[in-house]
Amino acid sequence: MPFICGVCVGRSGGGVGVCLCASHEVLLCFGLSSRGVLSLFYMSRLLRKFVVFPFVVLCASVATSLDAQGYDSLMRAHGLVDVQTVAPRVQVSLKYATTDNFTGANMYGDLRRAYLHPNLAKALARAQVLLEKECPGYRFLVYDAARPLSMQRRMYERVAGTPNRIYVAKPHRGGRHNYVVAVDLTIVDDRGRVLDMGSSFDHFGTTSHLGRERELVRSGVFAPEVPRNRALMRRILGQVGLRPYAKEWWHYQERMSMPEVRRRYCLLDF
Repeated sequence: MPFICGVCVGRSGGGVGVCLCASHEVLLCFGLSSRGVLSLFYMSRLLRKFVVFPFVVLCASVATSLDAQGYDSLMRAHGLVDVQTVAPRVQVSLKYATTDNFTGANMYGDLRRAYLHPNLAKALARAQVLLEKECPGYRFLVYDAARPLSMQRRMYERVAGTPNRIYVAKPHRGGRHNYVVAVDLTIVDDRGRVLDMGSSFDHFGTTSHLGRERELVRSGVFAPEVPRNRALMRRILGQVGLRPYAKEWWHYQERMSMPEVRRRYCLLDF
């Protein structure tokens, strides 16, 4: 329509208009013809500069603040504990607080602490003691722990409708990470080097699956130490009551069915 803005109302050809008028530096305007009852409104450069932009900046600052501090307070409000307060020898490097994950995006913002249910945190602390008893100087390295349902939705959106959806729990009911009964982790040696587990964390493929390690060594896909490294982690974590997910060597969880998990634990619905 020929209607442009409040400044140009004299040139209006009638009707309703919405525009960005560069010549009069209008951000947004709405209007009716002179036959209507609604007056014309527009935003000048002054309004845009001193009202709109500062408001947007303020909103962004609040969002960043919540991103940095909100998750920690929400985790604690749900009765979770920082893993390193219970198991200080365990290392933490949250992969979803970086771009080094299957989404290629930072999903956790500034969150740096790994949170778990107290029972699972205590189990991991016991596992760390067992690990260092067998292999002095070795430590568990946590990649992911408690995961809010909002993050689960974003993750599932990346794989919905693809074969990779089998690796990500559907968010409508939540997965084990959302109920805080699972932890993603690996092992580092006494020199701080990550043990070779055959594939990277978050790799969607058969080399992440458990059960064919010897075969993959014979075919040259795996280095000879991969079966030993995976077996070490499985043995130590098994002694404290955790079992692996067969398609992800890094994922360990409490030994209970999902119906029981839903009955006994709280969903992180935030």
